Amino acid sequence: MISLKNKNIFIAGGSGYLGSVLCEEILKLEGNIFLADQDIKRSELVIKKLQKKYPKSKIIFSHLNMIEPESISKNIKLAYQKFKYIDGLVNATFGSTADKLSELTADKFNKANQINLTGSFLLMRGVANKMKKGGSIVMFASMYGLVSPKMEMYPKNINPNPVEYGAGKAGLNQMVRYFSSYYGKNNIRINAIVPGPFPNITKAVNNNEKFLSNLKNSTMLKRFGKPIETAKPTIFLLSDASSYMTGHSLIVDGGWTAW
Repeated sequence: MISLKNKNIFIAGGSGYLGSVLCEEILKLEGNIFLADQDIKRSELVIKKLQKKYPKSKIIFSHLNMIEPESISKNIKLAYQKFKYIDGLVNATFGSTADKLSELTADKFNKANQINLTGSFLLMRGVANKMKKGGSIVMFASMYGLVSPKMEMYPKNINPNPVEYGAGKAGLNQMVRYFSSYYGKNNIRINAIVPGPFPNITKAVNNNEKFLSNLKNSTMLKRFGKPIETAKPTIFLLSDASSYMTGHSLIVDGGWTAW
């Protein structure tokens, strides 16, 4: 049976669509969470709900801006002050624009990848350097770091998944392999979760019947992923159940990339 009892997990992007479900699953397994996120109002709602359901668990929130190196280092320092030791890190943040390829500027491309690459690099290195007793790090990548979007799948009023997002997530997969090789001697395992289609249909841009049908039919299982279906594999990678896994990108995409 998988357990995270008394484990302290730092979750960047912990109040998001996938991250918030992960936070609750960690608490169910008796872990503690340091939830770092840019969206303060959304985080307050998530924290309030979790504290009510899990009053005995330690739940800390801190504002995090992945574009600012000072914010990343401040959060790492605070997490270690509050918990003394961090057993696991999950990075569920991402950067992207809604711009068409023909309109995307260099500044916007770079800003998105300050989150996807530079921020992820600083966060991963900063936590790994403090994991003196070992630990587990899980980075959220994407199937679009492995394959290109199917351009014909998108209706005219919806832009394809943006290039800066896929480029950043592809780089993140390589960073996971590199860091795994570098930190393996310290008993630090570093892996990636590679989600497929997990659309948040409460967002208007995703609530298009034709687009959603195309998404479903591009998977072998003919359905979307549910947030719990990224949370449980992430917990597996955080736990001792995956104690001999490192440098791996675990694909959770309903078979999308296996066609």
